[in-house]
Amino acid sequence: TFPYGITPKNVGQKFMQEALLAPVNDIPLVIVKGPAGTAKTFYSLACGLQKVVEEKEYRKILVCRPTTTMDEDLGFLPGTENEKIAPYMRPIKDNLEVLVDSNANKRYENEKELSEKVQYLFEKELITTEAVGFLRGRSIVKQWIIIDEAQNLTPKQAKAIITRAGEGTKIILVGDPEQIDNPFMDTRTNGLSYASSKMQGSPYCAQITLDGGECVRSKLSEDAAKRL
Repeated sequence: TFPYGITPKNVGQKFMQEALLAPVNDIPLVIVKGPAGTAKTFYSLACGLQKVVEEKEYRKILVCRPTTTMDEDLGFLPGTENEKIAPYMRPIKDNLEVLVDSNANKRYENEKELSEKVQYLFEKELITTEAVGFLRGRSIVKQWIIIDEAQNLTPKQAKAIITRAGEGTKIILVGDPEQIDNPFMDTRTNGLSYASSKMQGSPYCAQITLDGGECVRSKLSEDAAKRL
């Protein structure tokens, strides 16, 4: 089966699909590393929608995106929690727009209808978004958790998230260890690399590393990833 009608475009995506769709009792943790444009987040969302909306194996998708400013400043920003983190979640909504309307030629003809399709997923709480800091002290049961930009986690945060996994919950860490926004971490000391290193050999964790050659955005994106 192809998740939400999405077919893998390369070997890396095929491995990613197999790990993501594997039963949660077999592989509850998936770590995906790779440069921008390799469809890490996109595929994680596609498989999540397949498992939540179509197969109803999980209660909902929970997406978190750590940033260097979010955990420090979030409490002082005006608005509700969702309003505070909305700007950080725009890339998630961009991916969802592609997934909810598979017809690429007509996708943006009716922006209102497209927006309503994405909004429906949030209104029905099939997808929720949170700041990483809000996961502390919780046990999360039967959810599909995507930690996007996981290279901006600290090792302590990565440990806290993975150890919060309750029964029937699948955790997906995705990110690029070369693109770190936190000035106090590097390619080795960030939470994504830390989790990847410590979980090597675990029977409960699948790890996939995608390379620049598997970029699916555009020729410019692929060339820029190599040069910049």
